Amino acid sequence: MKVLFRLARESMLLWFGAAFLAGGLVCLLMGLDGVMDEQQYQNEARIVQAIVLAKSIKPASREGNSSTSYDIVYRFMAADGTAVEGTDAVDVETWEGLEPGSRVGVTYLPANPRINRAASSGRMESALVAIVLGSIFALIGGYFLLRNASHVWRQWSILRHGATAQGTILAIEPTSTEINNVRQWEVRYRYRDFSGRVHEGTSGDMAPAEARAFAVGDTVKVRFHRRHPAESVWAEPEASADASAAATHSKPESTPFWKRLVNLAVMLALVFVVLVIGEIVIPITGLDDVIARHEGVLGATTLGMTAFGFALFMGGIIYRIISGPGEPMGHADVEDLLRSTRITRGRPYFLRASTYRFKGLSVGSSFHDEFSIKEAKQAWQRRAWRDSVCWRGNFVIMGGVLLFSVGLFGIFVVIGSNGIKLLSGGAITYAMARTATAFTRA
Repeated sequence: MKVLFRLARESMLLWFGAAFLAGGLVCLLMGLDGVMDEQQYQNEARIVQAIVLAKSIKPASREGNSSTSYDIVYRFMAADGTAVEGTDAVDVETWEGLEPGSRVGVTYLPANPRINRAASSGRMESALVAIVLGSIFALIGGYFLLRNASHVWRQWSILRHGATAQGTILAIEPTSTEINNVRQWEVRYRYRDFSGRVHEGTSGDMAPAEARAFAVGDTVKVRFHRRHPAESVWAEPEASADASAAATHSKPESTPFWKRLVNLAVMLALVFVVLVIGEIVIPITGLDDVIARHEGVLGATTLGMTAFGFALFMGGIIYRIISGPGEPMGHADVEDLLRSTRITRGRPYFLRASTYRFKGLSVGSSFHDEFSIKEAKQAWQRRAWRDSVCWRGNFVIMGGVLLFSVGLFGIFVVIGSNGIKLLSGGAITYAMARTATAFTRA
């Protein structure tokens, strides 16, 4: 079980998925509860005219309201002749037009007149936004959680019950992964199963110094699945003293643990300061009132931008795959695409895992493209999208990412507390400024 816990603990995408799934489910349940309440009001509530007894303003504060609240106190007669008093928040225009003694529309549930509110109140938009956001986060989190949990469980099963074989290193190659701006490497190896069939696997990402401790032709210990021999785990052998020493001396110095803690503390402190400033400054400027007045329109706009941006992003990728130049993928290419590499990065590193297997007919297509901001700017200036499928798809993808990011952060600007408003708005402003500056200087 220790190995299973180690695999799970060191699978970052597993915990990423768990966090997103938990947050998404909470947001989804809150939205569903809000929708059920709204439907109950629409189906059962009665509208009566109430007398305004008093009105007040509750300013936004760190301890209470996230935005300024315009409250009224009213009294109405229920259907059974009972006098009921209630309090509710209304929009600023309604609040300004009411005075003690004037009348205002109120809705209440006949089964329980104590459940009442101003007729102009409604939280359906916020509930729907919560449902959409919760569903998106839950789907993303559930996908990563299930996918990586299945992978971790399968690797643990291979470690416990897999057969042992001797593998031979075929190549030591750089990968597309970078950690702290350091390109990672991987070791590709070959081994034979019980029937003598040859399979290949990879070690997963390795630090450059660690990869240099091995050489092509070296023998490594491999464990593979007894029923699916193409799935293997590479148990890294202990390097010789000379190789270990060379790797130690050639390995670049990593950031000390205490410095990483200091950087994390500084970042958290900065976030906290921004949240506090937001709770103080936004009520003073009245920005919360402006957003509250147009919350429905702003919420629909930002939600639409998020959905449309995601559609553009995925559509651009599909367009590049279907229309872009490239070669069709054969069976071996599909198997290589399906190969999943995951690292068990213990201290010391003690094993790597690799799985890839595909049966039956397979077809596919793929694309890969890299370009700098300067190249993108030059392509835009010469209107390359007119005659270039690649740049047409790239610009669609870039536009989708931009809309999705702005829309997603904009949703939190609309529905979040004042601190979240400032934090999200600041993130949008910073990202847009950095992007504009990079394009200008390119």
